[in-house]
Amino acid sequence: MLDEKEKYIKKVKTHLAVMMGKGRKVDKILLSQGLTRLELFAIQQIYEATNGDQEQKGIYVSALAKKMDIVLPSASRTLNSLEKRGLISREIDPDNRRNIYVMLTEKGYFVRKKCLEKVNLLVGRVVEGMGMEDMDQLITLWNRFIDQMERAVNDMTEEIDETTD
Repeated sequence: MLDEKEKYIKKVKTHLAVMMGKGRKVDKILLSQGLTRLELFAIQQIYEATNGDQEQKGIYVSALAKKMDIVLPSASRTLNSLEKRGLISREIDPDNRRNIYVMLTEKGYFVRKKCLEKVNLLVGRVVEGMGMEDMDQLITLWNRFIDQMERAVNDMTEEIDETTD
């Protein structure tokens, strides 16, 4: 028989699974330009690295991977997909030929703009429906939740590392 804590943990897991499933429905609206979350995140990071200035060189692939907190092979796969669709271009750094700059193309800027218009519309409607006070409370609680998750993951990672040493 499950005790109260185990029952509550099961309830939380169920709610988190449902929320993640509903997140996929949100993706259909936000990512209507055919992007994955990771691809949109990459496009946004490239945009921010250049401050939206198309004349700037871009961002190194390694720096982008670091900003996105992903390994280099994952970044490369994501960039390959974006490049195939004409959303980014790459250029070898003339000062150091081992480094490659990544830049948004005109199409990349357009797709980013379209996606963010949908994000702004959706978030505006959510804020309108929930109200700013509830949204502030949600943000506060969500940040606490994420902090707790990170602590737990770090603790568990350390425990795993200790047992494999």
